[in-house]
Amino acid sequence: MIKLNEIKSVAIYCRVSTEEQASEGYSISAQLQTLRQYAQLYGWQIAEEYVDEGISGKDIKGRPAMQRMISDVEKDKFQAVLVWKISRLSRNMLDTLVLLDKFEEYNVKFISYSENFDTCSPIGRLVVQLMASIAEMERNTLSENVKLGMTQRAREGSWNGGVVFGYDSVEKELIINPKEAKIVQLIFTLYAEGKGLKAVANQLNKAGYRTKRGKHFSINGIATILENTVYIGKIRWLQVENWDKKRRRGKNANPILVEGKHEAIISDELWNIVRARRKSKSFKQRQSNEPFLLSSILRCPACGQGMVPSITTYTQKDGTKRKHRYYVCGEFHNKGSAVCKANSIKAYDAEYVVINRITQFLNDSAGFKQTIEHINKDTVHTNVKLKEQLEMIETELKEANAMQEKYMEAFEQSLFPVSILQERLQKLAKSKNDLEQKKNELSVQLSSSDLKIIPPDVVRHLLEMYVQVFQQASREKQKQLFQLLLNKITIKQSNARSRIVDKIELDFDFSEVNLSKTFTLIHILYQKSDYSEENSSSNPVLKDKMPPYLQIFLPLFVVRFTPINSKPPINLLQQYQLHQLMRKRHLRK
Repeated sequence: MIKLNEIKSVAIYCRVSTEEQASEGYSISAQLQTLRQYAQLYGWQIAEEYVDEGISGKDIKGRPAMQRMISDVEKDKFQAVLVWKISRLSRNMLDTLVLLDKFEEYNVKFISYSENFDTCSPIGRLVVQLMASIAEMERNTLSENVKLGMTQRAREGSWNGGVVFGYDSVEKELIINPKEAKIVQLIFTLYAEGKGLKAVANQLNKAGYRTKRGKHFSINGIATILENTVYIGKIRWLQVENWDKKRRRGKNANPILVEGKHEAIISDELWNIVRARRKSKSFKQRQSNEPFLLSSILRCPACGQGMVPSITTYTQKDGTKRKHRYYVCGEFHNKGSAVCKANSIKAYDAEYVVINRITQFLNDSAGFKQTIEHINKDTVHTNVKLKEQLEMIETELKEANAMQEKYMEAFEQSLFPVSILQERLQKLAKSKNDLEQKKNELSVQLSSSDLKIIPPDVVRHLLEMYVQVFQQASREKQKQLFQLLLNKITIKQSNARSRIVDKIELDFDFSEVNLSKTFTLIHILYQKSDYSEENSSSNPVLKDKMPPYLQIFLPLFVVRFTPINSKPPINLLQQYQLHQLMRKRHLRK
């Protein structure tokens, strides 16, 4: 770990939630000013300032600046992280220790302005753990106090804040928004008259009405409005507990429901009619026994959104009913014809065409080879362009370093006032930081496996096995196989009425071994195949260490590391063995 007197550049991290601001009175600007002066006192250059304002410290998720800082730690952009207090880093002990491990892994020192300790020593680390425990206890106490306060407000009929359509929240009081209130009344009236959720959403969208955020109304949005007791003048609280951990599983059977202090928009009579109709409709739509294989892969030809399953039932002349399976535009399905058209395509036809197109692609030897060669040419061209950009940035960095030296010489010779030199050096430092970031991004792209030349024979081998396994698989397995291979499928209009599959994009993800979709696909295709069994004993050295079929594909998988980190690449065989050990340990648990 780097020592305090060896530090040259630091990152400043500041965070404060609204509650902490009110209780502690220590703002972001005050933290920044203190930490800047502290860094100046020790002669440290401030590489970057990361600020999360108005965000809780209960965990590190949902904090953009924190996530950016963690990413920059891995890029070696600074030697230390400076905070005003350890609770600014996190009020969760586990998160704090995880962050400290990350800092230690990349030789980054952690410095707290308020608490003087050294994380390099066992005593220092113990102090950090104790401080993190205290910070977590303070957060839990603060959270509990806030919950008690909000619960008491709810019991008194007060609004606890938030956005609700039909009202404006003014100093935590609900005030009717006249324009939105008319739309709420229309929604309840249309539903009470017999219109369904989609029909209501469609009528609103066609009339030009929009949600509070200016978006089209959806089925879920209409359902949420129809279920909200706030419109009959009531306050409902604690309907769901511990949402951040349990989500919908934390549903409270006995939420608080009291008369609110705000004015109602909907009468009790209209509410009761809607409730009775909602109750009569409260059943789950019967699902198809057969899975839709291309869900989330097909794209609408009009709006580009995903196509979703739809089942239509027709009554024939003899009275028997027949179901037809389609994919329809998801926007149309949720928001109606005001947003997009159905653009439906028959499910079985589309699914057959996709696997048939893959088979035809394999059978066309000349076209197959030409396609792979074209992709590889594009890869080479991209490589060349990236290297050219990298060379230009390195040249600019050299020029910036030379200019920095000239400024320092000018400073030593007192050729310019200090204030002017300081301003120019700051601009130059920012320019250098931007160039370094671009250089790192380009280096990562160049080290990416996406830019690796792919042998046509390997792709052919994989697709041939894919077609063979697909044709013998159940529909559930076929859906999984489609999800692992296909990236996007577009459709087009063939004539006045019907639509057909247009372009099919295959997704070969030769990124990190054990993690990519293609690695999973390879295991599924080969783990029970004859190829795997007949070759399992051909090489006694590899037996029980690595399946033989992986030898074909492992050269295409590379491990991505940012070049500035001097870490050796992980041996692929060792990584596979590590994966197997972790998998066995997980199964034992």
